[in-house]
Amino acid sequence: MDINATSAADAAAERAVEPAAEAAVELYGSFHLGGTELALPVAALQEVVGYPAAVTPVPLAPGHLLGIFNLRGTLIPIVDLRQLLHLPDDAVRAASKVAIVELGDARVGLQFDTTGEILRVPAAQKIVFDRADHAAPIICGALKLNGGERILQILCAAALLGLPDVPQLHHRATAPERRAQQAQRRQTVSFRVADAHLALPMAAIQEIIRVPAMHPSPLADAICIGMLNLRGTTVPVIDFARFMGLARDGSAAPQPAGTADERRIVVLNQRDVHVGLLVDEVRSIVGYRDDELLAMPVYSRRHVTLFAGCLGNEGRDSIILVNPEALCSHEQITAVAQGHRELYRDRTQAGGVPGGHLGGKAGDNAGHGRRGAGGARETYVTFRLGHLLGVRIGQLREVIDYSSEVVVTPGAPPYVRGVLHLRRELLTVVDVRALYGMPPYDDLGHAKILIVEYRGEKYGLVVDAVDNIVTIEAASRIPVPAMLTRQLGNGWGNGMTEAVELPGRGTLMLIDLATLCERVAAEAQV
Repeated sequence: MDINATSAADAAAERAVEPAAEAAVELYGSFHLGGTELALPVAALQEVVGYPAAVTPVPLAPGHLLGIFNLRGTLIPIVDLRQLLHLPDDAVRAASKVAIVELGDARVGLQFDTTGEILRVPAAQKIVFDRADHAAPIICGALKLNGGERILQILCAAALLGLPDVPQLHHRATAPERRAQQAQRRQTVSFRVADAHLALPMAAIQEIIRVPAMHPSPLADAICIGMLNLRGTTVPVIDFARFMGLARDGSAAPQPAGTADERRIVVLNQRDVHVGLLVDEVRSIVGYRDDELLAMPVYSRRHVTLFAGCLGNEGRDSIILVNPEALCSHEQITAVAQGHRELYRDRTQAGGVPGGHLGGKAGDNAGHGRRGAGGARETYVTFRLGHLLGVRIGQLREVIDYSSEVVVTPGAPPYVRGVLHLRRELLTVVDVRALYGMPPYDDLGHAKILIVEYRGEKYGLVVDAVDNIVTIEAASRIPVPAMLTRQLGNGWGNGMTEAVELPGRGTLMLIDLATLCERVAAEAQV
């Protein structure tokens, strides 16, 4: 074989490849993060958006996960690249941008200071970095532009989405699953824990009580802050903010003197686990269909089952739904609950921990008409409308904050504030104060709307505030004398026929929402 001829052929082949390599270009988007300029392949970029106004903090998340936000029905986790790349944090977050990176079913938002430009880069100007272990590095290469005077580091989308602590969608319902879910409607109780908005299914909650004076627990640890005696049952109390990794200094401390203490203890009873969760504030009752539950991004295999999903909240912070079975199966929770049950087994049977009843006021199970030692029980939502009132929870679809999106309707009666579009449904918003001739609101900032359905019509009833969820024994309800109901002006007496005494809280008047809705319908026909 002629070596010279072979070398000439090889050289010709190389010359033929070089123009093709120079002609090959790749598209990149450039971004700035501090003093560093980074690039992402355009093929992996879904879009770039401004930093969302409502970002929901995620419990038990790693430090680089800033939260999640709702982007057209998909929950997107936002990752702080500064922490991953060990860069100083000196940016104003509200002015930053979020690049949505998509690879297969996985999506993640990467926070940058500013966006740059779209670059067409010849392949010859790209340098590829390799790791000794052949794993994909987060910085997988560099682009040399302007004769090497401008260097951009290339982010590897696959490496970012493949990191153990970067969230990914765990499950997306198939079309048949979505159709099967549409008819199922459920209720949750939402509450605030530090800066997070969480919720638990109504069926999992035994009761919600104000924070009493708690006994110190001999089993107290990082999350257990005490215990209480709830009608003969010893219940350990968990600082839920600290358990969820959301605690701040003093989060479990009593409120300053002179301020209303909005904290509550949410009592769960799942199988053999009986525990109270200290939360900062009970927010509302939220109804939803299963098909409205957004898939929760998974950021740690340990916490895959702890969250059931997320509910969009009309442009505000989303609500993360906690899975009660997974919560009560968590090793820390079960250890605390079992330890107290074993330690106080004999004392519980004899009447509880020393010191007697510690102030649980609410009642027993959150079921609708469950039976206990005192007979049938029913669960009520208590609210204020000048006075403390209660309504059976079965008559409520949900409870929401008063919305500025209530649309005034011309020609409506004075007690109708307007209509509200709530998840593809229109409902009439009724000012109950105006309906019954009570003084008007000075400020609707703390008002709530009770969502009810009556004879096919949906109403939103505006009340001063929602107070609590209590369970009442049938034997404790007292009929209101007919003479008193006749003396109540403006028709109030028609719906208030029973009352109950709450220890330390006074008299709770029980009302029937069907009667109130009948009044609204009757007024509309006049």
